[in-house]
Amino acid sequence: MTHHQWFGRFRELVRAFRRGRDGNLAVIFALAAIPVIGAVGAAVDLSKANDVKTHLQNALDAALLAGVTQASAKHVSTATAVFNGDFTGKYGNTGTASFTQNADSSLSGTAKSSVPMSFLAVLGTSSIVVNAAATANPGAPSTTPVCILLTSTLDAPALLANSGAQLNATTCEVHVLSTQSPAATFNATLNAKRICIKGSTIIKNGGANPPAVTSCSTISDPFTGTLPTVSTNSCSSIPSANNNVNYNSNSGAADLPAGVYGAMNFNNTSVTLRPGVFCGSINFNSVTNGTLTLKSGGLYEIHGTWTMNSGWTVDGSGGVTFYLVDQNAMIHFNSTTSATLSAPTTGTYANILIYEPAGLSSSYSTIDSSTLNLTGLIYMPSRKLTANSTSNLTSTGLSMVLSTLTLNSTNWMIAPGAPSMSVASGTAASAYLSK
Repeated sequence: MTHHQWFGRFRELVRAFRRGRDGNLAVIFALAAIPVIGAVGAAVDLSKANDVKTHLQNALDAALLAGVTQASAKHVSTATAVFNGDFTGKYGNTGTASFTQNADSSLSGTAKSSVPMSFLAVLGTSSIVVNAAATANPGAPSTTPVCILLTSTLDAPALLANSGAQLNATTCEVHVLSTQSPAATFNATLNAKRICIKGSTIIKNGGANPPAVTSCSTISDPFTGTLPTVSTNSCSSIPSANNNVNYNSNSGAADLPAGVYGAMNFNNTSVTLRPGVFCGSINFNSVTNGTLTLKSGGLYEIHGTWTMNSGWTVDGSGGVTFYLVDQNAMIHFNSTTSATLSAPTTGTYANILIYEPAGLSSSYSTIDSSTLNLTGLIYMPSRKLTANSTSNLTSTGLSMVLSTLTLNSTNWMIAPGAPSMSVASGTAASAYLSK
């Protein structure tokens, strides 16, 4: 081939190459593959970072929920231990967390982890830091109901259990606020869930071994300022027909309407009373099989003393509330009286059986040889109550606030009721995330 022929052939090949379109797609794909592969790699790395962030948040949440349900001193240490045990690096990464106790008893935490990158490392991003944050609040703390609260801080003792006294209150506590010496004296073993005594000194005689705890954190009176106020009657205008009323043994049934009454004596065997104002002393004298029926529907405003003597059965099971207007107003249950009294469950006086105004001076009340079934709140923080001569008291729902309590030959079985008193008995059993 001559030189001229070879050159012509070469020129034809160049022209053919310029006109050819074969293989262009491969070139375009090769050029486009660079950003596509980069995008896929970035997606893989970012998915890995998101996976770590989810794991980090879950570990932090679990740590906070575990920590905030512990005692305050263990909040941070428990949360730290749970986080360290729960968070494991799936991609060679590690995590750190810090926790802060807040004034409202909540627990806050933050956590972070550095996630190593694979594809993005080629582009200069060797790692991504992911963060998590949350706050956990404790639920309601565990509580134990309090059945009896003795408010006197100055009496020594404020609680006296003499030989023969029995108290069964296995589901609730007795709290004694006295700080005197002794704050309580036990000549018998009382069976309560706990007897919490604010004072440091008690006396135990004759082998008595009550579940008493001294220097105990007692509750304060939870009903101070919360009970309904009463605008009381002055008792200056008692209808003459309602004053100095006497029913003798030959009288028929006494069924009295609501109203204002003065002194009354009942020697008959059937009496029905309704809510009203009772200004004078009312005596239910010894009879055989006497029945007193107390109707529901309002307040029994007591200014004098009600005395229940032997032979009377009192039925106030329909829902009654007694208001003792001052320290002279009292209800005495004496010798073989039987009474069933229940507070109303709705209305202004819901769950209140007997109560008094604040600020009364001390007075004494007694229960003698009676059998009582009481339900509701007995709020008499000024009263020094003595239960004598085989006093039987049974209740499936009773809360008592007294000044002092003396038990002599009693047989009391009490369970807590509404409105309830309670004391914190443990840390929160539950928690929730708020942030």
